[in-house]
Amino acid sequence: MNEVCIAAKVSKGSLYHHFPSKDELFLSIVEEDTEQWLAEWDVIRGRITGIEERFYALGEHYAGDFQNPLIGGLEEYARSRTHSEEIYLRLSRLYESGAMACRNLLQEGMDSGYLVSGNLDHYVVIVCGMLEGIGRVREITAPTEGPADVMKYYRDGIRLLLQGMRA
Repeated sequence: MNEVCIAAKVSKGSLYHHFPSKDELFLSIVEEDTEQWLAEWDVIRGRITGIEERFYALGEHYAGDFQNPLIGGLEEYARSRTHSEEIYLRLSRLYESGAMACRNLLQEGMDSGYLVSGNLDHYVVIVCGMLEGIGRVREITAPTEGPADVMKYYRDGIRLLLQGMRA
């Protein structure tokens, strides 16, 4: 917390006034980052009209964020220890808000007849898991690959996904 106070040029008392704990500070940062990611996605989505093009754009949006240190930090934080019910609720809301991009796009695809209808909740877990997992797996198995290389995996993942889900 000392390092945070120095970097933010605030006193410890001021920091603890706004964030009573390290948990609160961390979750607030991740929540803000998630809101920013979703706002960026809304802008991107608004510029694209076709379902297939939107799926590719969503994959690219995930690819652009795969090295975000907050994602890894959040995964570690969520698994590191037992949390209060309030913290679990916030973690759940973070996941749900991040998954909303997938959920809305999948629903739009099913409503338009572009995608086969199915259990939306299951599809969200599958698609989000795939998109979040691609970056993690490439980061571990090929750490020297750059963003352009990783983008190819996301595009191929979306292509395979759509081949299996197209109506």
